[in-house]
Amino acid sequence: MRFAVVDVETTGNAGELNRITEVGVVLVDDTEVVDTFHSLVDPGTSISPFVQNLTGITDEMVRGAPQFGALAEKLDELLRDRIFVAHNVQFDWKMMKTEFKRCCIAFDPPRLCTVKLSRRVFPGFPSYSLHKLTESLGLDDFLHHRAMDDTLACAEILKLAYNKVGPERILKEVKNLKKG
Repeated sequence: MRFAVVDVETTGNAGELNRITEVGVVLVDDTEVVDTFHSLVDPGTSISPFVQNLTGITDEMVRGAPQFGALAEKLDELLRDRIFVAHNVQFDWKMMKTEFKRCCIAFDPPRLCTVKLSRRVFPGFPSYSLHKLTESLGLDDFLHHRAMDDTLACAEILKLAYNKVGPERILKEVKNLKKG
């Protein structure tokens, strides 16, 4: 199975005004990491003070970084023909879909949410937030709310789940999977 584990950090503005400030991608074939990609992204707008405090990503850090449009073709190539995986997948998928739409690139991959997957595969934990889940699973601590670190942590959760239940069970959790 071919996965693209993704995490994005954003400006924090509501709805369509929200823009990506950082993207991390880990490509996983079955349980082997085969490639990674990371970039800060100039959102073309200010990052909210709350988000700056949460992520540590400031307006100064993203100034001069590529805008999403400059990364779109590379990201489309990386994500193509892979299952899009994220912790709370709807958020990251919707942000990527919106940014790709601005670049006139269709984006509607099959999706897998590691929150939902973890609740089924690792039942009984007190919390399924990324940080608490990694603690409960005995994984290494990481820099929270930074795209690449969150992506690597999410990939480790995916690999543990894959090893525990196998690919057939993982496939049952994938949404928007085209039958062919």
